[in-house]
Amino acid sequence: MARSMLHRLEDLCNVDVDDADTGLIKSIPFTPHNQTSNQAIITNALLADEALLKDLVRQHGSQGWERVYDQAAIDLTARNVPLLSGRVLIQTSLRHISSASATIAHARTLAGLYAVAGVPRDRFAIKIPFSGAAAAAARVLNAEGIRTLATGVFSLEQGIAASQSGCLFISPYYNEIAAHLDASLRPTFEDPALEHPMSPRIIHILEAFAKAYRETGKEQPIMVIASHFTAGEIMAMAELGCPHVTIPPHLIKTLLETPDTLPLPTTKKAKLSYAEFATAQRLTKLSTIDPLAGPDWDGVLADMQTDYVANDGEKLDEALRRDAIANKRLKDAEVFFIEMENKAKEAIEKEIAAQGL
Repeated sequence: MARSMLHRLEDLCNVDVDDADTGLIKSIPFTPHNQTSNQAIITNALLADEALLKDLVRQHGSQGWERVYDQAAIDLTARNVPLLSGRVLIQTSLRHISSASATIAHARTLAGLYAVAGVPRDRFAIKIPFSGAAAAAARVLNAEGIRTLATGVFSLEQGIAASQSGCLFISPYYNEIAAHLDASLRPTFEDPALEHPMSPRIIHILEAFAKAYRETGKEQPIMVIASHFTAGEIMAMAELGCPHVTIPPHLIKTLLETPDTLPLPTTKKAKLSYAEFATAQRLTKLSTIDPLAGPDWDGVLADMQTDYVANDGEKLDEALRRDAIANKRLKDAEVFFIEMENKAKEAIEKEIAAQGL
């Protein structure tokens, strides 16, 4: 196969797949690293496979729709483990976003189902939408060996909490959920790495992790950046220093179909360790700005001295309430993913009734 821009991207950072489609993963001309998912991906895949829905309801419908839905997430992702070098990821329900105990319980349930499916703990991780309660839950789960990814991340404080709770991965959203639903909200920039308003916050998180690593020697969450609209945004992630980028199907297709006519890359792939991280010279001004901050921002960035996880994430929730952008975007994600979960619930309960369970 001729060299494509997806090949170039893999030379610069690790390509993950933001979809559960086995055929899509097989179409990639090298082995992808991780496969991420969420309630939108699982719901759409389940409702597109009537045979799977009927079979799962037959097996588990007597235990309720949630049991069926959790099993669907396991089945749709576990089958992809042999096609990856890393992990498959599924997301806890956003219905639990304000409850550490409920988040812990759901994550343990999912981990148990992976075990039954024969997927060892080093081949999956649980995505947790990162409220204060979620950070507290993640601290418990990571200590138990159930590795987590902090998702729905829009702020440095969430990033610090992900570090403090021991998350393996972190997924900031480069673009907000609302922009996926309303195209008029989508930003367009010739130079996303330098111009996109989320780029400074990505740099803030990466630099905070690098500083923490230098000072403590403790490994920090691996950046698996998500939510992109264009191939240009995807390629910009490598320059920002993100070691992983998770890519939706249409952008995988675009990058595969775009020939790489540029000289071979001379820069090295971003390291998973933060020992060698350094912000690209032309992006250093991003370290001290925050276009998403309110007009009263004093220019002071959060740091690791505040424990954002203690007391059920009390300080993280306070920070989110003060940050209008992060607070709205996390709430939008909560609403959207609950809607997608409810769409599956309706279909599953209809099938449960049809089967007389």
